[in-house]
Amino acid sequence: MTSAFTGLLAYPITPLAEDGSIDLDGLEALVATAVSAGADGVVVLATSGSGVSFDDDERDAVVRGAVAAAGGAPVHVGTAGESAHRVVARARAAIHAGASGLVLTPFAYLPLDDAEVRALFARVATAVPGAPVCFYNKPVQLGVDVSPDLLATLRDDGSVVAVKDPASLPSRPGGRVPELRATGVAVGLSGDTALVGGAEPADAWHTGLAALAPAEYVAVRQARVRGGAGADDARAWLLGVAHAVAGTGRPVTALHAVAALLGTPTAPPRDALVPLTPADEAALRDVVARRP
Repeated sequence: MTSAFTGLLAYPITPLAEDGSIDLDGLEALVATAVSAGADGVVVLATSGSGVSFDDDERDAVVRGAVAAAGGAPVHVGTAGESAHRVVARARAAIHAGASGLVLTPFAYLPLDDAEVRALFARVATAVPGAPVCFYNKPVQLGVDVSPDLLATLRDDGSVVAVKDPASLPSRPGGRVPELRATGVAVGLSGDTALVGGAEPADAWHTGLAALAPAEYVAVRQARVRGGAGADDARAWLLGVAHAVAGTGRPVTALHAVAALLGTPTAPPRDALVPLTPADEAALRDVVARRP
């Protein structure tokens, strides 16, 4: 079992100025605050960080800024791309910029089969030997759900050490975490409503909201790990925010709005095709204002 992707992993948004340029100072403040609050690591340029919307130079600046702000804490980088060539290039660039590990979604125009997924991860392992890689499983978006057998194969290949799996699917069977953990990889869960609301125990929590409210999320995670009560106010507030974010149907845009409400000014993400409705904005303002 690896410790590269365990504990509370915060996924910061990439704050933007009004002209759409990256606010590196804002990003670095989010990273530093998350780490000082007790997050075990951060992941930049994944879904919450809108990684696919930035060019190579912008991505490099984000990674280097996050690494500097993290003060030695792990900084992992989302490296999804529209082609294997782009994925490999982003993996190399991230490690060169100081990343501790990679988070990779094997997405393509058409769903990849197991042999193609295995080949993609093998290319990355060859390009950045020894770099820890987390398989980012997105069954709704990819149209496929990684199997324990494929994870075990990727682990045996030496190309994957962890998996980020959704905890919030209604169809997700109970006991999936032990089943995935039996493959020898660290198992992390995502989905704030499920994490805060009582998802089954896992090696890691992967969450964008934790980068915006790290003190509360650390308290809730620690209480869950201890198996006892505590952090009830923080849990109730986070659950309210998580439901409000999910209720917008545009979670990354909503996280930008929450960031602004909590003191990190930012424009909406570049890939936000439709803005939040006034009702969504009002719901977010209302629940954020109830922060304990």
